[in-house]
Amino acid sequence: LSRMLGRGLPKDKPLVPRKPSTRVFTCSAHGSAILQGFDRFRSCRMLCDVALVPGDGEEPFPVHRIIMASSSDYFKAMFTVSPKGGMKEQELKTIKLHGLSRVGLKNIIDFIYTARVTLHMDNLQDTLEAASFLQVMPVLGFCKELLSSEVTIENCVEVGRIASDFHLEEVQAYVNEFVQRNFLTLVKSSRHLQLSEESMAYALASDSLKGLSEMELYHAACAWLKHDDARKAHTYSLMRNVRFPLMSPNELLQISQGDELLRADTDCVRLLLEASNYQMMPCMQPIMQSERTRIRSDASHLVTLGGVMRQQLVVSRELRLYDEGTQSWKALMPMDVPRYQHGIAVIGNFLYIVGGQSNYDTKGKTAVDSVYRYDPRFNRWLQVAPLNEKRTFFHVSALKGKLYAVGGRNATGEIASVECYDLCKNEWSFVSPMAEPHYGHAGTVHGELMYISGGITRDTFQKELTCYDPDTDSWSRRADMSTIRGLHCMCAIEDRLYVIGGNHFRGANDYEDVLSCEYYEPGTDQWTAMAPMLRGQSDVGVAVFRGEIYVVGGYSWNSRCMLEMVQCYSPQRDEWRKVFDVLEPLGGIRACSLTVHPPEGSVESQIQECPLSPKS
Repeated sequence: LSRMLGRGLPKDKPLVPRKPSTRVFTCSAHGSAILQGFDRFRSCRMLCDVALVPGDGEEPFPVHRIIMASSSDYFKAMFTVSPKGGMKEQELKTIKLHGLSRVGLKNIIDFIYTARVTLHMDNLQDTLEAASFLQVMPVLGFCKELLSSEVTIENCVEVGRIASDFHLEEVQAYVNEFVQRNFLTLVKSSRHLQLSEESMAYALASDSLKGLSEMELYHAACAWLKHDDARKAHTYSLMRNVRFPLMSPNELLQISQGDELLRADTDCVRLLLEASNYQMMPCMQPIMQSERTRIRSDASHLVTLGGVMRQQLVVSRELRLYDEGTQSWKALMPMDVPRYQHGIAVIGNFLYIVGGQSNYDTKGKTAVDSVYRYDPRFNRWLQVAPLNEKRTFFHVSALKGKLYAVGGRNATGEIASVECYDLCKNEWSFVSPMAEPHYGHAGTVHGELMYISGGITRDTFQKELTCYDPDTDSWSRRADMSTIRGLHCMCAIEDRLYVIGGNHFRGANDYEDVLSCEYYEPGTDQWTAMAPMLRGQSDVGVAVFRGEIYVVGGYSWNSRCMLEMVQCYSPQRDEWRKVFDVLEPLGGIRACSLTVHPPEGSVESQIQECPLSPKS
């Protein structure tokens, strides 16, 4: 040491005392050990300072106040002193808990001391009652989970009653969904007679209800009301969920004349009058929609209609939907006549088929003026008033509850006229025509305006965008597209108008596909390029489905063939992908999104029985 001191320390390195190290020790088992220790004290009745007695017996359960207060808001309020003074139970050695059973209280105490509880349907209600009363939230949450997981046809009524008694909203919602999904089984077994009014009303109001007609639902509601005289007060609250307008006229007449219960209720009489008025005005039904006229289906599907197979020169009359669940095409009621190059539009979930052609003819000389309407509620067609002017290669839009047929061509040539269909009058009338005749154009609706893009005028492809305002019956120009095109498609998503595909001239005597796509924003009057298509498609069906754009079938000029492919564009990712095929290569096909009842089985098995029809 003396030698070290003699040499001295470096002047630039002063001696710094070493800092003591600090470590944190955590024992994850300590909490469990403490709890186990208290449980042993409880078992031996050591250091217990209060006894809890259930309401249905005299057996005391010795416990520790501090443990109970730490685990239960109820006991915390009981055993702790507040500024306003404590509860009288603070000084008591024995506390009677009225309303709690021995089973329920024991389960809660066992859980507080062991963090474990064994539940089954036989002891669940007692435990739930105790957990709710004593505010032991972990057990209350587990009771909810167990109740929901154990719902069956046999006990759904009882579980619903328990959920209602204890105000368990999540469990009640689950029971209501279970009842709705199994309503047919419950009705067949008459178990629905024991359901609560809430569960009955929920099931009857559901769009997802399957397997029962509206008349059968009406009879189920009547049986429930008549099961207990006290239920008559719920007549309207139940019957307003039955879709009387979707019954047959004979069924409606039978109810109106024979049901004294409904006739005695003013509100129910209004329901019957509403249904009668709906059925008396079939052409106006699309604009008379309400919660009682909606189809009982909770799923929209991509629907295709018509088209032509060029090789056979045969026009289709098939109406088909694509079932995403089974990844197959299913057949709906076909049209009475075949169609391609037609216009389609949807109002109130009714599908309108306007004009087009029934025979293969590239010049449009066989254009027709007939108009049909498809009702997915009954899977049937209705012919309505025809156009004033035959037209094909044109556009139809649904705007403010009316149809607008724009331009096109027929045996006389290109058309500039525009017609409007008034559903209330079941008639078409001419409105302001386009500035020039157009055919092969596309259109869509945004806000309360109709936009028309491109097309062909006097054998020249166009890139102009025009806008029609039905309030002023006037047309106006907007910014031109970047690319001339015709026989393309157009649709709107939010504040963008998408223009897709089509074709235009390549040289003097040939055509080529337009792969480029663009969208227009009305707010800025500007066009923006977007991802090009994977393959050219002209004269297609287009539908907005689940926020994406589906382009169906059509014709490729580059490949010189009809197409069966369906391309899908994602606006969020700005990319195209091939999703599936239609069953045959079809040009002049049309598509839309529609809420329907998917039929059983796939259409492949029906093709031989219902081929592309030459019927006209």
